[in-house]
Amino acid sequence: MRAWTDQGRLPCLRINTRGDRRYLLADLEAFLQPDRPAASEAPAQAAGMVTSDRRATELRCLAEVARLTARQSDLDATLSEVAALLRRSFGYRMVAISAVSGEVVRCRAAAGVARRRLPPMRLDAGLSGAALHERRPILAGDVLSDPRYVQLLPEVRSEIVVPILIGHEPWGVLVASDHRPGALLEMDLELLTTVSHQLGAAAERARLMARVQRQLHQAEALRRISADISSKLELSRILEELVDQAMVLFGADRAAVLLRHADGTYTAPVVRGLSQAYLDFVRAFPRPSLSSEALTSGRARFVVDYAHDPRGAGVRPATRREGFDTVAAAPLIAGAEVLGLLNLYHDRPHPWDSAELDTLEALAGQASIAISNAGSYAQTATWAAQLQSIQQLGTRLNRLATVQEVGWAICSELNQLIDYHNVRVYRVEGEDVLPVAWRGEIGEYTGEVEDQLKLKVGGGITGWVAAHGVAQYLPDAGHDARAATIPGTSDDIEESMLLAPMRYDDRVLGVIVLSKLGLHQFGAEDLRLLEIYASFAAQAVSNADATERLQAQSAALERRIRSQGELLRITETMLTQLDPRVVLDEIVERLSAIVAFDNLVIDVHDEVHRVMRPLVARGIHADLSLSSTTDDHEALTGWVVQHAQAALVPDELADPRVRPLPEIGPQAGSLMAVPLRGRDGISGVLTLERLGEGRVFTGEEFELVQLFAAQASIAMQNAEAYHHVELRARTDGLTGLSNHTTFREALARAVAHEQRFSLLMLDLDDFKDYNDSFGHPAGDELLQGLATVLRGAIREADSVYRYGGDEFAFLLPGTDTSGALHVADKIRQAVGLVRAGSGAQAERRITCSIGLATFPPDGTSADELLLAADRAAYASKRGGRDRVTTAEEARGLPDRYVPSHPTPVDQPDEAVATIA
Repeated sequence: MRAWTDQGRLPCLRINTRGDRRYLLADLEAFLQPDRPAASEAPAQAAGMVTSDRRATELRCLAEVARLTARQSDLDATLSEVAALLRRSFGYRMVAISAVSGEVVRCRAAAGVARRRLPPMRLDAGLSGAALHERRPILAGDVLSDPRYVQLLPEVRSEIVVPILIGHEPWGVLVASDHRPGALLEMDLELLTTVSHQLGAAAERARLMARVQRQLHQAEALRRISADISSKLELSRILEELVDQAMVLFGADRAAVLLRHADGTYTAPVVRGLSQAYLDFVRAFPRPSLSSEALTSGRARFVVDYAHDPRGAGVRPATRREGFDTVAAAPLIAGAEVLGLLNLYHDRPHPWDSAELDTLEALAGQASIAISNAGSYAQTATWAAQLQSIQQLGTRLNRLATVQEVGWAICSELNQLIDYHNVRVYRVEGEDVLPVAWRGEIGEYTGEVEDQLKLKVGGGITGWVAAHGVAQYLPDAGHDARAATIPGTSDDIEESMLLAPMRYDDRVLGVIVLSKLGLHQFGAEDLRLLEIYASFAAQAVSNADATERLQAQSAALERRIRSQGELLRITETMLTQLDPRVVLDEIVERLSAIVAFDNLVIDVHDEVHRVMRPLVARGIHADLSLSSTTDDHEALTGWVVQHAQAALVPDELADPRVRPLPEIGPQAGSLMAVPLRGRDGISGVLTLERLGEGRVFTGEEFELVQLFAAQASIAMQNAEAYHHVELRARTDGLTGLSNHTTFREALARAVAHEQRFSLLMLDLDDFKDYNDSFGHPAGDELLQGLATVLRGAIREADSVYRYGGDEFAFLLPGTDTSGALHVADKIRQAVGLVRAGSGAQAERRITCSIGLATFPPDGTSADELLLAADRAAYASKRGGRDRVTTAEEARGLPDRYVPSHPTPVDQPDEAVATIA
């Protein structure tokens, strides 16, 4: 084997550096075949001589090929067995059988190589393409020297390609190859040519069998489809089933059913794969065209390469744009009536044989019967629906409570009586003809809006019917002298119209209008049905009017009672609130529960600066409203203040008193502005805004808001009075600082927060001597000036309190002992600069002693901290006064020391006495 390998007679794969080799079992079996000529016989074969063993092998092989191709089995299985037989019998390196598939040659069977290694090749490429084109076999003794060869397998050196023909039509190729140059000879070429004839016969037989099977399948499918569509009575379902089944039955890529209408035009209710542009072009069947030929002959017709066929000249531009190749058309005819056409399209060439055309005609005939039956059923069903709808109309419509509901019920039900593309229901109110409900099915009708449809009595054909109360049928509405084009729509539409007045007690309550695209689309029967329908609708509208009036009165009474009850509850709630900010929030929240608004603003009247300042704003423009200040004699709020009365503005755009926000500009809407009264006059204005055209505040709402504003004014006055009293109760009357009680509350809160802070206790030095020297009024004057100095000496976050007499307390949040010492020394220095009065009094230097304690190092409770700071202040006095002492420095004092109570030199606070 090593020698055969070295001689190039047996292929191998070297697997390591020692020279070990690996062989394919198929190669060994082929090499060791007993009927393969020995090396000594090669010259004889090259000279055209055939050994007896070779001849016997060929005969056995051809007999087996004949047996395999003659049996009625799967063609691909036969091809695979033939390929394996050839390779096994003659030791070819590879045998493959490929078939033409569209524009490529695709492998169907292979032996000696995996099929995946043989990709599809173009018809014009390689030796296979050349053999198919020339209709003759090709022997390439050395493929590398043949320019036509396309190398797929690197081990191939010689190859034979034989075309497989059915008649003169190429079906495929038989390929045998070897890894040695010149290994394939003429005898192999003759053998494979003979085998190719057998394969061609097998392929033709398979094709014939497939055609028979297809015809049988089509016949069975036709029977099933005919039974299926004949069992249906709904036209849309019949057409859908017809198109889908026809595409499957004939392998079509696209399809359409075109139905003929009374005016001779065609529409395509069911389409698969065709563009609307193509359908619009061919629906009138321009001549010449296959569709017109099929309709004229009454027989099914087909054309291959329709874009270039003379019979398609009339639709050639559209056909080229669409891109299909073959079209078949079958007329749908019931008796003498042409119902339409069934068209099937193939994207690739598809020659229809006579059997297929007969099947298509039979299918079209069955479909025609089903379509005709569906039409008869639909007409019968329409008549039944009309009778039933008219019978039930009065009862159903009279149960509706509003005119709007009646209008939409008409729009949804009237198509049971009359076929239309658009319906409009109008209501006559005085001189106006107003749309109540409308529905468009197709075309421009689908885009109608309310403003376009509004009319005046006597205007247009609808207004004419409203004025005269006479039903009208317009076969060509566009040319009626009374008709008027709806704004925004085309004035050259071909349109038919039916109009009927809704009359009740010799009064026209409204008009029903039906429209349909096209001329003469309605008939006398339709007009009669619409008149009957309109009479029932008039009764329903009259009943709905009465019902709406009663409901409106009941609703108004109910709203009034509910609003007044809500107003009482709101008043009770607001009057219990004494915090001004809470009262304002309550006003906004409660008011939104009884009146719908988009914006709310409460402005306060600043009498000093003569302006209206926004205090509270809610709504979509709240941020802009809060930043807008106006003079108290301008805009609507100024008018309310100047006239001391409320104002209702139904239309903002028409009232000169309204000043829109500069950032927004004028907007459609409604306003109401109500004064809020204080003890001394108008204290503010409550303004409500409702945006949008037609969204107007009612008189009932205006009255309710005025009542609400009166109660809100009282609540605000009470809260403001309480706030002043509470403020006085918590403030020292002499200095204006927060008093002792307020300090104790603040100290307790600071301890409860458990965050670091410092406490300073300040006691004036020799204040009693100052009073004795200059008198108590001078002492009070000193304390008042000192309060101002102490406020300015502390930081913004710090707070100062009058603890009592000449004692003051400071809370320094977030401050440790070191920081507090700095603040305390700043306070001490500021006190030293205070002077009061004149003469000796002004020359008297004021000093103070300050004690400092920090939470939590110097105490974890209010009492502990107060004791530590007071003890430190006492230590400052003992240490020489005019100094600051920390709690740590003062811990040397006796433990029995207790803090002193506030010096009782103040007169009782009048506010506190009053509240008590």
